[in-house]
Amino acid sequence: MGEHYLLALATTVVIEVPVVAAVFFRRWGRMAIACAAATSCTHLAMHFVIRPLADSHLVFIVVGEVMATAVEGVVYAFVSRPRDIPRAFIASALANSLSFGFGLL
Repeated sequence: MGEHYLLALATTVVIEVPVVAAVFFRRWGRMAIACAAATSCTHLAMHFVIRPLADSHLVFIVVGEVMATAVEGVVYAFVSRPRDIPRAFIASALANSLSFGFGLL
């Protein structure tokens, strides 16, 4: 893995973990760990599975971001106690939107 990829991964985790922890403030520790793990997995999938298969950069971004938001939302819903499906998907959408927006800068 190149330095550029590792920097992108670290930046994504640093942005998303506090967002998810804040949304689940009463269960912040458990959710921060879940976020770091889920985000790392979806980030790897985006860059090493979806990117090579995508026909264009737009397809890569749309498919990758939708996949990441959905998968991470499912993980947060599964890990949260009590299960809070709406909050899980709000946290995922907010975290992914912020990290995507930062990546555009």
